[in-house]
Amino acid sequence: AVTAQDTASGRPPFAEWLAALRAEAIASGISQATVEAALATVREPNPVVVARDRRQPERVQTLESYIAQWLTPRTTSTARGMRAEHAALLERVESTDGVPTAILVSVWGLESNFGRFTGTYPTVPALATLAYDPRRSSLFRRELLDALRIVDHGLITLTDMKGSWAGAMGQPQFMPSSYLKH
Repeated sequence: AVTAQDTASGRPPFAEWLAALRAEAIASGISQATVEAALATVREPNPVVVARDRRQPERVQTLESYIAQWLTPRTTSTARGMRAEHAALLERVESTDGVPTAILVSVWGLESNFGRFTGTYPTVPALATLAYDPRRSSLFRRELLDALRIVDHGLITLTDMKGSWAGAMGQPQFMPSSYLKH
């Protein structure tokens, strides 16, 4: 639902905004079929997504409490095991792409618990919510268009495109732009 704040801010109602987004996506080369299928169930911003955006741990916790919460002895033990188990692949990625193995394992562990949790939010509706929200709308609008491109290129189905509330996907929790780039 459109709030009084939305109206006062000059933002169009969500349905109008979504119609303009559809037109922009199609004009940028994304097929109309993909755009219509992807946005068919998007009716209004998801208030849970906006609330989570406002209370990201990186914004409300100190670095010390964040590290204490996430960098536990169990996590570091699992990281050592995963590094050993996947040593050949990690070394190949490091030599090919220049990303140190320790960084790869750290991102993998902290972002998705080594692939155990990659998210449950449908990516397109989550990104549509954040693209409409005024806090970082231009960033998330670009990410939403990139998510539509991923689907349009047949790299994943809409049903399978799930991730974090912020649109991050897969084991490294890449945003759509990072996925396309890397």
